[in-house]
Amino acid sequence: MNQMKYHKRPVMGVDWADAAAYCKSVGKRLPTEAEWEKAARGTDGRVYPWGNDSPSSLHANYGKYGTNDLEALSPVGSLEKGKSPYGVYDMAGNVWEWVSDWYDTDYYKSSPQQNPEGLPTGGFKVIRGGAWNSSAKNLRSSDRYWDPPSFRSLYLPGFRCVKKP
Repeated sequence: MNQMKYHKRPVMGVDWADAAAYCKSVGKRLPTEAEWEKAARGTDGRVYPWGNDSPSSLHANYGKYGTNDLEALSPVGSLEKGKSPYGVYDMAGNVWEWVSDWYDTDYYKSSPQQNPEGLPTGGFKVIRGGAWNSSAKNLRSSDRYWDPPSFRSLYLPGFRCVKKP
């Protein structure tokens, strides 16, 4: 990743604690799952960050099955047609992203309707957004998955930081 050709690629291969610590070190934090989804779906409940049209290579970096090379990653912000209604890039594909919430299959059946912040504890953390080797289904703004917070691999997951204005 120290090579110049990788400098605009997303961070990946970090566990949840490292992602959270980095965000804190720059005065930010990981988004809640609800914040992440709102940034992707907008106020109109779109299926994908760019709208309801099926994904294409103009929207997201995905569908590169069997690939595990850094070359599979797209430079951050390079897919203009894939940005969310709030102007956020790369919310679908490229790398899965850690969020702050603990995973629970049934949490949203009983969670607060406004700004749910997730459970205080759990065994798995939520990841969102899909990756370069994901199917189109994983790119949906509502799709969610989980991993142990200690999970890290050479290629997944990544993260983004947020800060309230």
